[in-house]
Amino acid sequence: MKKNLYIVICAVLLSGCASDERVLDLAGLVSTNGESVNTRFEQSMAYNNSRGEISLDMGNDEYVVYVCTDSHITRGTHRNLDYFIDQYRAETAPKIAIHLGDVINAQHNFPCADSILHFAGQTDKDTVFVTPGNHDLYFKQWSVYREYFKSGCYWFETRNGARKLDLFICLDSADGTLGTDQMQWLRELLERKSREGYRRMIVYTHTHLWKLDMSQGFTSNMALEETYELTSLLGQYKIPYVWSGHQHARQSVFFKGVNYLVLNATKDSENGQSYMKVEMGESAIYHYIDFPRL
Repeated sequence: MKKNLYIVICAVLLSGCASDERVLDLAGLVSTNGESVNTRFEQSMAYNNSRGEISLDMGNDEYVVYVCTDSHITRGTHRNLDYFIDQYRAETAPKIAIHLGDVINAQHNFPCADSILHFAGQTDKDTVFVTPGNHDLYFKQWSVYREYFKSGCYWFETRNGARKLDLFICLDSADGTLGTDQMQWLRELLERKSREGYRRMIVYTHTHLWKLDMSQGFTSNMALEETYELTSLLGQYKIPYVWSGHQHARQSVFFKGVNYLVLNATKDSENGQSYMKVEMGESAIYHYIDFPRL
């Protein structure tokens, strides 16, 4: 009890420091802060419908996907994310990139993530795709997130000319739940897309499903019933990979035919971190690349 009280007192003190760049949102740590996941889903779908489908012609059956997560940008720290984007830009093969959420760490810091903002926005001209994390939405920042990244839940496909290659599905799990509307959308999308001849369908999101500890508090995983339903659904449609972050520690769990990969963080202040590079062809071969110690 004393330990819990100490944690609460420290949290209050921390949240009051540096009022222009607050990091700890106490309400957001334990409950939905701002728009509900169903509201965010509705607004995301409205944008998606106005934008139209995203179908990226890779010009080849083989291409690469760069994946990172949890950059936790502040006003002075973003070298790992910049390095990730620089490596992505230098890649000569056909490519896309995905950020699995928690782009920023503190309030007012979206503009500081300038290296990624030039490439992301969920349109057919973008090659970097982003999913919201809990830090991105703290302090009721969903409206700000939408200004930069437009949608929190969407899908896009890759192709080579008229030939379909792979389908990527982004889920908004920033609150530790998909909500009823997004879950129903996912069921219908998987049923429809499973008949369209893709090589594979990959799901990515922020919150991981397999909880190792309480390091992330109440945002660590979904409710048991929702986890059961989601893992059963993904297994039913033979999803080979689910990519996520949030935990800041690499993890791989194979369950019902699905490989759930949790990535290291991209946050500057954490040592031994990495990003993932996936070679997409008839097989999807992934490996991790360490960030340099700068």
